[in-house]
Amino acid sequence: MKRLLLLFVGLWILAPVFSQEFTYDPKAPVPFDPDVLYGKLDNGLTYYIRNNKLPEQRADLYLVLNAGAVQEDSSQNGLAHFCEHMCFNGTKNFEKHEIVHYLQSIGMKFGPEINAFTSYDNTTYMLQKVPTDDHANIDTALLILYDWASNVSFEDEEIDDERGVIHEEWRTRRGAMYRLMMEVQKDLFKGSKYEKHDVIGDIEIIDSFEYEVLRSFYRDWYRPDLQAIIAVGDFDPQAMKEQITALFSKIPARQDEKAREEYPVPDHAGTRISIHSDPEAQYNFIQVFWTHDPVEDRDMEYLRNSYNESLFSSMLSTRLQELTLQDDPPFIFAYSGYQSLVRTKDAYVAMAVSTNEKILDALQAVLVENERVKLHGFTETEFERAKASMLSDIEMEYKERDKQESDNYVWQYSDHFLDNNPAPGADFIYAFGKNAVESITLEEINSLASKWITDENRLVAVAAPEGENTILPDRDQVLEVLNDYILKEITPYVDKVSDAPLVAEIPVPGKIEKKKKDKKLGTETWELSNGVKVVFKPTDFKEDEILMSAYSFGGTSLYDTEDLMSASNATSIIGMSGLAGFDDIELQKKLAGKIVYVSPYIGGIMEGFGGRSTPADFETMLQLIYLNFTHPRKDQTAFNSYITRMKGILANKEKDPASAFSDTIQVVMADHNPRVRPMTAELLGEVDLNKVFYIYNERFGDPGGFTFWFVGNIVPEEVENMVLTYLGGLPKVTRNETFRDNGIRPPAGTVKKEVLRDMEVPKGTVRINFVGVYDYDDPMARMELSALCDILDIRYTETIREEQGGTYGVGVYDSQVHYPWENYTVSISFDCDPENVDKLSAIVFDEINKLKTDGPKEKDLAGVKENLIKTRAENLKDNNFWLSSLVNMNVNDESPKDIFSYEDRVNSLTAEGLKKAANKFFGDEYMQFVLKPSDTSKNVKNPMLEH
Repeated sequence: MKRLLLLFVGLWILAPVFSQEFTYDPKAPVPFDPDVLYGKLDNGLTYYIRNNKLPEQRADLYLVLNAGAVQEDSSQNGLAHFCEHMCFNGTKNFEKHEIVHYLQSIGMKFGPEINAFTSYDNTTYMLQKVPTDDHANIDTALLILYDWASNVSFEDEEIDDERGVIHEEWRTRRGAMYRLMMEVQKDLFKGSKYEKHDVIGDIEIIDSFEYEVLRSFYRDWYRPDLQAIIAVGDFDPQAMKEQITALFSKIPARQDEKAREEYPVPDHAGTRISIHSDPEAQYNFIQVFWTHDPVEDRDMEYLRNSYNESLFSSMLSTRLQELTLQDDPPFIFAYSGYQSLVRTKDAYVAMAVSTNEKILDALQAVLVENERVKLHGFTETEFERAKASMLSDIEMEYKERDKQESDNYVWQYSDHFLDNNPAPGADFIYAFGKNAVESITLEEINSLASKWITDENRLVAVAAPEGENTILPDRDQVLEVLNDYILKEITPYVDKVSDAPLVAEIPVPGKIEKKKKDKKLGTETWELSNGVKVVFKPTDFKEDEILMSAYSFGGTSLYDTEDLMSASNATSIIGMSGLAGFDDIELQKKLAGKIVYVSPYIGGIMEGFGGRSTPADFETMLQLIYLNFTHPRKDQTAFNSYITRMKGILANKEKDPASAFSDTIQVVMADHNPRVRPMTAELLGEVDLNKVFYIYNERFGDPGGFTFWFVGNIVPEEVENMVLTYLGGLPKVTRNETFRDNGIRPPAGTVKKEVLRDMEVPKGTVRINFVGVYDYDDPMARMELSALCDILDIRYTETIREEQGGTYGVGVYDSQVHYPWENYTVSISFDCDPENVDKLSAIVFDEINKLKTDGPKEKDLAGVKENLIKTRAENLKDNNFWLSSLVNMNVNDESPKDIFSYEDRVNSLTAEGLKKAANKFFGDEYMQFVLKPSDTSKNVKNPMLEH
């Protein structure tokens, strides 16, 4: 229900041009979106086709299969997911890995734009942002979907190669929290097929199944009556319909096929208790599930109820959030809401993350808050705030109704196909949504608690780290809490609100000393009388979005080691303390119904703000900036809450092998500089509230060094008075400071470090870093380094993943830094069988050496260049891109021409130039870090790397 509501937010509208009246018939069907070409072919395949021009000259093309892991029989556990993988390993029209190679050649990227996923109930294949400027791209993309739907090859050799990839996906995913989640789900779905058929499945079956068992699953379930093609993008929808009809009608209809059954999750009497622990777990999770059968009729009543559920969840989760701001909070985080678990079962869920010693306290606290609502309901003021926030979201999304990206529509139509969830379109949702929000009563919302929170079909789950520091309750202790909390005297909730204005005293406005326009960048810069600079870039990409960023140099670099913890945590603590006369609870209530946020930060070499608002709430954003500068709060309760919760988060950090590995890399990469220390619960003892407040005021006490950027639907002349009042009205303090270089550098020479940790599922993790000095001011050098990383990403996918079956994926990332010293880092990382660390690491270096001696393959270089140009074209229509580009240009003193010469630089990339760059960036010295299990005798073999 929550997901349904989020999907509909993208279509809700609120505008005076429509009638205020709406006839509500609870059992009437919800009409379908008239802007979509929707229907079925004679063979049973469903299609959804819609024109949408965001992003321009792009299309999202999906194949959705109404079959997933629960369609497997006992010999196929895990093979629904295996089928998904095999679709990329050869079809009738595309041999082996030609699908990915072709899509990369037209600028698409494996992972972000070429992907698929399998769930319990369905499988989805995604081709995102396919270029439509050449119709051949659409022809081929549709042919790929056609082959996935009906013509996958399943060659013996390819099946065997993929066993290794999936085995390593199993290894990579099977961390402590995943293992605990799987145990809880077995208890939650007890007695159903969902208990036994998770998506990855049985690893022994994956490693050894007969080829025909996999092919049998594909034949049974990949058929047109269970499939939908969803096409949304910048194309002629009628022509697309004709093309889809002509192509996909070739798939013959099936007769007398297996029925697509639904598998119920049985009800159970009373309460089940599920308690599990894991030696590598970092967090304590407490969950209470009250399971319910889903509503079958997806009619107007169902649609209206989605609003009720969202309002209930919003209000109760706000109450739980308030409890985290207590001096000694009962939990670190908590949430309650109604949601879908699987197709045949919903649940009302209350969950919390607790400290080691407060598992039972956290359980009791979430139960008490739910019981408080059940006994006394929500207050009228809470209800009105929640409705105001919902209407604000509706209004914002209405203004963006013509500027929705294609994938927003795809997921609506996917849910319509799979679950018959309504997808009625903007006009209907406006009339219906407005009626629903205005007609919902507080009594109606309050009645949901008794409906959802019952003594039957309840599961209480506790998942926790093993160890003497964790007070893990037993079954009897959990039952005692369940029996005792309802006997407590639970008083009604008191809604703490303030009627005071956000800014008590309006500041005296400043003046504009100088204005300057840059026609090419489309910016206008103001220099104000107090030294603040303001840069505007008006855009029409979004109707209801203004993004903000601001910075000045300094940051934590200016503080000695003993004050680093206070400096690093300052904005988090002050942010929890509220502003001016409002504590954080009162402040959030004051801002209810507004779409606005302002977030201060203190980084390594600079401090600043990030923010966002609608045009209507722009003044509120400026007021929040003003108060952050002039009226921060020092709140002991907020400080105590923050430290307590952070200690809880960090208490079990050392149990996770990945955390130990990451900490080792951090320390060694800084050559053990005392300023670089991994965060621990013990280090929080160095955080001092008085120092926090002093440092915050020092960093933000002088606005004179700040430049503010505003990008979006903003007209500078219309906001001049607001800007002069709240930015120009900031106090004028003159300072001339910049960051300090504290000499943090990596060690010289080649460094190899091995970390050994006990592991429940043995896994090797490799990180290879190349670090060096270069000329950051050379934009071509920066581009060459990024292009080399993209090329290596392609090469490692083909070699380490596909040819060797050695890993689920290799990550290749570059970090390019200007200040305080010009340097770059290339990080190459992957997980694998511990016994294959050396073998696969050798391939990493082998591919680098090939780049250094031969340069990149032409097909790889061509694909990377296409992707860079394609992505750039998409980014040029995005407010976030322009905000980050303008800020980075200023921070790094870059020339504006670098933005506009980007495509020329891409086109100038050559194999010979990248060969030279590879020799420059990948020297003989590197740092290699390896995480291995202490005991390799428990190792789970990957058979594909043994032949």
